[in-house]
Amino acid sequence: MVRPTAAQWQALQPLPVVEVIGQDALAAQDTFTYASVNILPNPSVPILVGAAGGALGMAIVNAQIKAEARRFADLHVQPLRSVLAGFDAKAALGDSLQQALAQQPALFGSYSVAGTVPAGGGPRAVIETSYAMTPDFSALQVMATVTIHAAGADARPLYRNVLVYQSSRLDVPPKTAADSSRMLAEENSRYAALHVDDDIAKANAALANRDPEAVHLRQKIGDEQYQHKQRLRLAAMTAWDPDSRAQRLCEAWSLGHGEALKAAMRASGAEIVHMLELDLADQAPADQAGKPRTVFKNDTREIDYRMGGQMISLAVSDADASLKTPAPTVTVPMPSVSR
Repeated sequence: MVRPTAAQWQALQPLPVVEVIGQDALAAQDTFTYASVNILPNPSVPILVGAAGGALGMAIVNAQIKAEARRFADLHVQPLRSVLAGFDAKAALGDSLQQALAQQPALFGSYSVAGTVPAGGGPRAVIETSYAMTPDFSALQVMATVTIHAAGADARPLYRNVLVYQSSRLDVPPKTAADSSRMLAEENSRYAALHVDDDIAKANAALANRDPEAVHLRQKIGDEQYQHKQRLRLAAMTAWDPDSRAQRLCEAWSLGHGEALKAAMRASGAEIVHMLELDLADQAPADQAGKPRTVFKNDTREIDYRMGGQMISLAVSDADASLKTPAPTVTVPMPSVSR
């Protein structure tokens, strides 16, 4: 974490600010974390072969986990992008930050917007802004990567940190027996409309047929039966599965043409500037630097340092919704390998 001395910061005031928002649409953070893969060795497998197989197993498992995490994020962010169609998120974020900076004329000077990070120039703060739904879709986060230069862009920056504004988190009511019954009925209706029994009869009539069309039909039946069993299992669960919960959260975010999302974007600037002021003025003891701690708290919000020095502003009693749960250990048996 790079921070100017008090004298350096004072000499830069009022500091010109350039904001860069290169993002054109709402993004979604994903849940991907690398899984720990436990290989069950086979005594007949040479050590080098076992190591290579273990590495391949890890790559395959993690590719599958990453693909599922991306599927989840892309599936649920699309309806929110549709809700925000026609809304100028860049302008909302830029106006919010500009208005907050204007409240501190002694600290910050001119404000401008750029499409890319400017090269060269005099003293300035460059704020690279991005925005995304958290992995569980319970909150919107606006991320500001702030870099302060005293001279040209080639010089080592005097300050660099990531400041995160998190909206108040939404939640969904607990799942009820009525919800499970409704989901079971919907799934049985969906499955019936596929006429899988007709496909099974057709496949049985051509059981000895090995042409690509017959093979594809059998694969299609197997996939549909597997998906049906999975959906019935999720419907019967007493708690919401991640997809169902995210769907309901996105429905809540979509109310009033996405007004809650728009309001969160408009509120982000004041919190980002507040975090920047606190961070530049922070004189924490050396043994506290980079450690989690709360530096501001009132009736509605608090500002914390994350591990490593990044800052986050979040609603009181809310947790950081971007923190990911580590993927569970996956056990992969190592089959026998002939030499």
